[in-house]
Amino acid sequence: MNACLHPEWICTAGRRESVNCCSKVVTRWSHIDLDLLGYASQNNSSPNVLYRAADVSDVSTFKPEWHGAFSKAVCLMVLHWVQDKAEAVKAIHSCVKSRGEILLGCVAEESRFYQTSQKMASHPKWRIYLKDFVPNLFPWPSSDLTNERHSSRLLEECGFEVLSCHIKEHQQPFESREKLKESLRAVFPHLHYIPQDKHDEFFDDLFEMAKDIHLISTDYTAGTNNTLVLHARKL
Repeated sequence: MNACLHPEWICTAGRRESVNCCSKVVTRWSHIDLDLLGYASQNNSSPNVLYRAADVSDVSTFKPEWHGAFSKAVCLMVLHWVQDKAEAVKAIHSCVKSRGEILLGCVAEESRFYQTSQKMASHPKWRIYLKDFVPNLFPWPSSDLTNERHSSRLLEECGFEVLSCHIKEHQQPFESREKLKESLRAVFPHLHYIPQDKHDEFFDDLFEMAKDIHLISTDYTAGTNNTLVLHARKL
C-alpha cells in the first residue's frame, strides 16, 4: 500500500501511477513500490504529508498510530487490484475516526476496461499463450450493490453508512496512440505471457476490440470507462 498521511487524512494510490496525494488518507495495491514512495517524498514533499507503505488487505502491516486517526480516507482506483475487498474495507475502516468518511473509486464489473481485459484473455488468437493467465483485475461486483444500486452491502457490513453510490462514466485524454499503448501496457498482464515480438500485433487486436465497445476513441486520443464511486461515513 502506498499511503500518504496527514494528521487528518489517509490517501490510497494506484498501481504504476504517481502517488495520489490529498492531505490525509491510506492506499495500496498488489505490488509495493518503494521507489515510487521515494520519488513522491523527494518530488512532492510537504510539511504535513508523510508517505508510508502497507498492505491494505492486511491490517497487521498498518502502524498502531493509524488506528482511528483519520477523519477522511480517499481510495481512488486501488481496490480493483485487491481481490479481498472485505479485508481492505475493514482495514480502512479501522483507520477512520467515528463519523469519519471514505471516498472510494473502483472499476465497476460492467466497465468497458474490465470487459476488454476479459475478452482479450479469451481471444481466439491469443488464448493459446494465455492458458496459464492469472487475472489481476478484480472489479467491484455488481451483486454487492443494493437499494437499486444506490448502496453497498459490503460497506454497510463493514460499519459504514453509505451516503452516495453511483456508476460514473469518465474520460481520460491521451496525446497519441503511443501514449495510450504505454498506459495500457502497465495494466494488461496478458503481455507477460505473449512473446515480445508479438506485442504490437496484440495491441492492434486490443485497440480494435476497445474501439468496438467504445473504451477508446477512433483517433486514440481518449479512453472512456465506468467507475463505481462510493461515499460513506463510519458509524
